[in-house]
Amino acid sequence: MTSERLKKWQSTVQRHLYTGIGPVVMLLLMWGVSHTRVFQRFENLSIDLRFKLRSLTDHPADARLILVGIDEASLKEFGGWPWPRKEHGALLQLLSPSEPAVVAFDLLFTEPREKAMDAYFGKSSAKLSSVITGSVSEKDTKGMPSNWGPTRPITHIQGDQSRIRGEDGALLPIEELRLHSYFAFVDCDPSSADGIRRHVPLLIKIGDKLFPSLSLQILCLYWKVPPDQVRVQLGKSIILNKPEGPVEVPINRSGEFLINYRAGGGYYAETQGFTSIGYMSLAKALGDHHIREKPWPKSYPEVGGRILVVGQTATGLTDLGPSPLEAMSPLVLTHMNAINNILKHDFLRVASMKWVGVGWLLIAWGTLIGLKNSKTLPSVLFPALLLVFYTATTFHLFLRFSLYVPLLAPTAAFAALHGGAIIFRWLDEQKSKQHIKSVFSSYIAPGVMEEILKHPDNIRLGGTRKPVTILFSDIRGFTTISESGDEQELVRQLNEYFLKMVDCVNLFQGTLHKYIGDAIMAVWGDVTPGDESSHAKNAVRAALAMRAQLIDLNKFWASENRMQLKIGVGLNHGHVVVGNIGAPQRMEFTVIGDAVNLASRLEGVTKQFHTDFVISESVRILLGEEFLVRTVGSIVVKGKTQPVRVFEVLDDAAKPLGGWDKSWVAAYEDALGVFLARQFEVAAQKFEQCDKERPGDYCTGEYLKSSREFIKEPPPPDWSGDWVLKTK
Repeated sequence: MTSERLKKWQSTVQRHLYTGIGPVVMLLLMWGVSHTRVFQRFENLSIDLRFKLRSLTDHPADARLILVGIDEASLKEFGGWPWPRKEHGALLQLLSPSEPAVVAFDLLFTEPREKAMDAYFGKSSAKLSSVITGSVSEKDTKGMPSNWGPTRPITHIQGDQSRIRGEDGALLPIEELRLHSYFAFVDCDPSSADGIRRHVPLLIKIGDKLFPSLSLQILCLYWKVPPDQVRVQLGKSIILNKPEGPVEVPINRSGEFLINYRAGGGYYAETQGFTSIGYMSLAKALGDHHIREKPWPKSYPEVGGRILVVGQTATGLTDLGPSPLEAMSPLVLTHMNAINNILKHDFLRVASMKWVGVGWLLIAWGTLIGLKNSKTLPSVLFPALLLVFYTATTFHLFLRFSLYVPLLAPTAAFAALHGGAIIFRWLDEQKSKQHIKSVFSSYIAPGVMEEILKHPDNIRLGGTRKPVTILFSDIRGFTTISESGDEQELVRQLNEYFLKMVDCVNLFQGTLHKYIGDAIMAVWGDVTPGDESSHAKNAVRAALAMRAQLIDLNKFWASENRMQLKIGVGLNHGHVVVGNIGAPQRMEFTVIGDAVNLASRLEGVTKQFHTDFVISESVRILLGEEFLVRTVGSIVVKGKTQPVRVFEVLDDAAKPLGGWDKSWVAAYEDALGVFLARQFEVAAQKFEQCDKERPGDYCTGEYLKSSREFIKEPPPPDWSGDWVLKTK
């Protein structure tokens, strides 16, 4: 088997392996990554977006739920928090004639205070059949008080209880409350990924006993389900055997309920009245002091047989946290959302990861096989459309059926899989193109080669007219050097020189067109994309890089006692014909036009003005202020009749290396302006100052000399200050 056939066979095997095994590997990889904190945070953002979109059409919360908020109006009415417990007792006294089904306080009353008020609170709670106050697990506390009052643990449990949240001890309500009311645990930790409470525990483990959370205790009392009628199957459900029939509540293996946040159960309005979503301010509920101990006013909403939850809603209090619907929300709404979900049997279901994975694999294999021989655009467009369709489907299922299907992991895995397939295809194409490159890269400039590989149809006679920037560089005195030096040594040094110079051209995206003896011709804008300004700037950067590279080369050659070189660089910008010139038997990709000739002449200008880098006015216009540039003069180059303004590029303004001072350049330009205005005495003074600050500068010296001569013998009236060059 030949080497070429072997490579082709290996490529085919690799593609088949990627198609067969790639989806499985990618799925396993993404499954592992999806459990990281960062990944979960981004997935949660997609879930929150689904919640927010759905909230636009959510129905009101269950009418049996009423939130009694300790809001800004309540704080204004009764003073700063915490309040005397007589206020809570007064609320219960006011509510008792109306007989609400459950009154639950999402508050902790675990520390004794003023005895009379604690007793009044306890006495008031005894007037209602189902009052609940909060308790919390406590790792620094061992055990619990022995007197639990009417509260009892849940005993019918199936599954591994070690995953249930809890501690060895707990803080319970004061004894006056425990004797006459129920307690329930308000523990609810936020998600470690983003701080949002996405699950609410229905069970809390204290020591070796399981107690109901606030949400579960409210439902048990509302449906009159005693603890011995509660059946727990961890990882599946909690069954509440109420008299009318069982209610099954889904839970995970930790006994937690996944909250299906709804706008009706999540938003509230702090007003002095009542809202359609079952909210009232505690200040409104209690009203003026004179109505306490009196029947529930008829102007208030009906509370008989309903569930009232008292909790903090004021922004100045501490019981706040983020939710999928709000940046900051009262945490009491966490329990209310859970209760609302269960009352309305409105559960957030999670799609089976097993079936999501199977479906993903089938689609992945199908698309990889189906797109195997397609062109690049369909290979990119079709998977992208599938990703859009999948994303839209996940949102639809969530909004319409409260079905959560993971978004980020499947889409990221699918995008990465097809991205890999495109990379494999690209590598195959590169291998075929590499064969062409290996044959012709020594003869054709890299930019031209890339253009040929991208657009093979362009390999034909003819060309197009384009604006380009042309660079010519030449070694000073090369003829003399070649006559006096060793030929082999000269070739070695030239190779080292060309290697560095061409690297500069390639680095700044130029096209190397040809070597003309010791000269280099490069072009920007002939095949590379971009605007005229970027091409001109890249050409200038390449020339500055050539200057810097030659300095380093000369240091290296000096260390080896080899001759040092000087170069001149000329840049011009203009419209030329770009294309393949020649005969079908032998074509050359090049540029032709007057702009090319001027670039070559400008390279010669550097000899006359003792500099190494000049540009035409057409280039200067495109540079802006990114480079430190000074005017050389208005010059009529050999072979031309019209003058051309020529400039010298001194340095990169952002990264100066040559020690040029901007203020000196400004002074030089000022002196030149005065000179051209025929104010020769002033010009001489200004050029003298420039010469003192930077002695030996050729242009300064020449203009100073001319100024002094014109003082003695002024030029004719038609003098324009042009320099006329007699040599190239």
